[in-house]
Amino acid sequence: MNQETASPSAAQRRHLRTARRMTTYTVFVTPVIVVLWPVIEFVQTRVHGNPGWPEAVSLVLLTGSSVCMGPLLVDRMRGEAAPDPRLYVASVLLAWSGALFLRVEVYMVSALGAWLSVMLHLHRDGRRSALLGLLTALVPWVAWPFLYPDSHAGVFAVFWAGGVLMWALFYLGCTVSFRLWDIVRDAFAAQEAKARLAVAEERLRFTRDLQDLLGQDLSVLATRAARAERNVSRAPEEARAEAAEVHALARDALRRVRAAVSGYRELDLAEEVRSVTAALEADGTRTTVTGLGGLDPSPAEASLAAWVVREVGTDVLRRSGATRCRIAFSRDPGTGRAVVEVSDDRARRGGETGPAGVTDGLADRVGREGGTLEAVRTEDGGHLLRVHLPVGATPSSEAEETR
Repeated sequence: MNQETASPSAAQRRHLRTARRMTTYTVFVTPVIVVLWPVIEFVQTRVHGNPGWPEAVSLVLLTGSSVCMGPLLVDRMRGEAAPDPRLYVASVLLAWSGALFLRVEVYMVSALGAWLSVMLHLHRDGRRSALLGLLTALVPWVAWPFLYPDSHAGVFAVFWAGGVLMWALFYLGCTVSFRLWDIVRDAFAAQEAKARLAVAEERLRFTRDLQDLLGQDLSVLATRAARAERNVSRAPEEARAEAAEVHALARDALRRVRAAVSGYRELDLAEEVRSVTAALEADGTRTTVTGLGGLDPSPAEASLAAWVVREVGTDVLRRSGATRCRIAFSRDPGTGRAVVEVSDDRARRGGETGPAGVTDGLADRVGREGGTLEAVRTEDGGHLLRVHLPVGATPSSEAEETR
């Protein structure tokens, strides 16, 4: 995408996706590390010619625990306050059981430490998380007299301390990742709320302006109409004159309301291009815009071109699933008409290539304004829509009603 066409909305969405990927990679690598320990022990056991069924059982159980952890991680990233208790308990029991099948002490405590570093972030209840951490730390000591009777207590304590250190390092990494995700998500939510507030304020401003515009006119109309009513029987000529004045005032008020609404509805071409570009970029469609700076359109051309860009951009989002899109503005040297071209790298579903394949009403709107529209396939199998705008056209009231 060209640098000049980048919009704040698109940049915010890119930052959000980057933060999501960073959190996902950092957090989801931990379940992989959990199942790594039984794999290592299984390989070592087979190399020495010993049966590896305990390690195989441990691998199955720890893999099941990691699988249960996946949906819990997704819920945590969505902001859920409490995890699914069934998945949470299943992950806990499977992890504890799988660790007990490991016959090397350091592998057992390391698997439990990596697993615990994620599980403590899934529950917002601090007391339950503390209880889970305490019980998990006690599991190796409960299993020690039965599984590792030949291991000296001091040596086992060193292994256990190494597992705690590994847990602390993984826990710190997960904490940073989750905090980063929460901060970016809250910031993005704040930007969305700010945008909605700006829209609400603009609607309130327009409502006040319209009320100010109509209030005085309606008061005058009511006064003149009441005067005409009183003069109907005693002064018919004056009543007809008052009625004519009422009619003229009503037409003038209607003209001013239409002018106000037309100005309010008028689309800004540059802003519409930025908005469509941001939406396409957020959907994964790489977008380029050319020729806008040198177009110098009239207000009528800019309004209609903005409407075309919005409708065609929406059509690209809804129908094609394109990976690349190009929006080009130019002038036909023969007719002097402004030309808007929107192309993407994927043809419409069902082989649509004509006006029926674009947003409903686009071809009719362009035709009513006096322009022309053509939609064709490109050489690379994509789709090109070209609109020749009318020269000096003004948006019709009928077209305005279709917006």
